[in-house]
Amino acid sequence: MIYDFHNLVNLSARKFKKRDFLVCADSKQNNLSFENTKKFVDQFDLFLSKNSIEFKDKILVIMHNSNLLTLLFLSIISNFRIFVPINPKASLSEVKYIINQTNPKLFICDKIYADKFKNIFFKNKTRKIFIKNEKYFIDKILSFKFFKMKKNLIKLKKNFVSEILFTSGSTGKPKGVVLTHKSILSNLYGIRDRLKIKDYKPKFLAITPLFHNNGQFIPTLLPLLIGGSTTPIQSDTSLLTFWNVCIKNQINYSSVMATHINYFLKMKPNIRGNKLKGLFCGGAKLDENSRKIFEKRFKIKIATNYGLTETSSIVSSESLIKSDKKEGSVGKPLFNNIVKIKKFTKKNYGEIYTKGENIFQKYLRDSIQTKKKIKNNWFYTGDLGYLDKDNFLFIKDRVDNMIIVSGENIYPSEVENYLYKFKEIKLGVVTSIKDNLTQNKLILIYEGEKNLD
Repeated sequence: MIYDFHNLVNLSARKFKKRDFLVCADSKQNNLSFENTKKFVDQFDLFLSKNSIEFKDKILVIMHNSNLLTLLFLSIISNFRIFVPINPKASLSEVKYIINQTNPKLFICDKIYADKFKNIFFKNKTRKIFIKNEKYFIDKILSFKFFKMKKNLIKLKKNFVSEILFTSGSTGKPKGVVLTHKSILSNLYGIRDRLKIKDYKPKFLAITPLFHNNGQFIPTLLPLLIGGSTTPIQSDTSLLTFWNVCIKNQINYSSVMATHINYFLKMKPNIRGNKLKGLFCGGAKLDENSRKIFEKRFKIKIATNYGLTETSSIVSSESLIKSDKKEGSVGKPLFNNIVKIKKFTKKNYGEIYTKGENIFQKYLRDSIQTKKKIKNNWFYTGDLGYLDKDNFLFIKDRVDNMIIVSGENIYPSEVENYLYKFKEIKLGVVTSIKDNLTQNKLILIYEGEKNLD
């Protein structure tokens, strides 16, 4: 197995050559083969060196899903710089915080966000690049005659940092999750073996954001590894454009969120001519009833999965094979990580712990939180669940969602799991309000046709 991106890109280029890897949703742009993807990666290394962006330097990127963002993701990591993607919707204060945490040497931003971010102050001499035309920039990198440089690749260490992904923090500040080449690629191999996709030239659609690992793994890195193609489209408009792009580009697979499935069930789209074989659903838990209705109506299989940014991506997953699925579960743990349950007293479930080469290295500049979450190489996920006798993982709730009512520990899911029995309730969530007598009082917020007693 290869545990650095530079060798992975080179191997894929030698193996799949002129086969399309990056397929454009926009007909105005050209597709890129595996060989041309490698060429861009190599040329971008020279571009970085010419601009004094050295090994281990951090590069902040603010862009929507696109061919260029995919290329930047692969190029920055493959050339041993550190990729720091930021959600374009992040507030100015969040971006300033991330800049102070990372001290980047290069800032790449889509021109459409220039007004929002152009006046950001950088402590260091950080170079700013605002991309006005993505196709022009890609063509420029591919065709520009850079001065000849002697390539001196660093000796890769096991825990060489590849990217820093910022997620919501309990303190209100984003927390930087530090991932390494090995943590990402070990998870990628686990995903490949678990999903069991055997198609020749499978076509993937990347609709979940590349500034989050959900968009990086199944729809982007998996096709790079197995010789498929990826078509990235903007996340903001993906609900509206999904089916048209699937039909036009003959897409076979995509990674989605529960939100997508629920939306598709409401809109009743015309899907005639689509070649979708399966959707891989992560993030928020997908309602089992919604899954059954979707699979029956659209004749497309859904495989659910579970993971966190701190586990690089996926901890456990179903495949699309019927024997590899179990109602209500999120599949079996991948081979690259071990899962155990720290059970609570008098409960058949508990907190999910996991360890393996896919676990993140640390929280950036936060040793206290790192030590709190990683103990004896076990990562404490903060999620509640259980493993059944067949090693299928079931998720119940978050540890910090617990509500104390009259001294009793109650998790919202214990009530929410029964809402499907009430036809009058389309969607519901349980939370709490303060109560002088019981400390907290449970309340149900729901969407329905009429008020219920």
